[in-house]
Amino acid sequence: MIELSAAELRRLLDGVGRDLADFLALASDRVRRHLPDHAEPVVGALARVLAVPASGSTRQAS
Repeated sequence: MIELSAAELRRLLDGVGRDLADFLALASDRVRRHLPDHAEPVVGALARVLAVPASGSTRQAS
């Protein structure tokens, strides 16, 4: 069993969300460079699979 406070769990989940958004931003840049004709559908699919917004911003204000 792992015991975490609600605040600690929230902090960890926020970190995961930031990491996924950062990964999507990096992957999006690479896709746009190497598959420019297919970039939007591929980036959209990645965003859906990762469950993060496909916007240009990778970080949300906190």
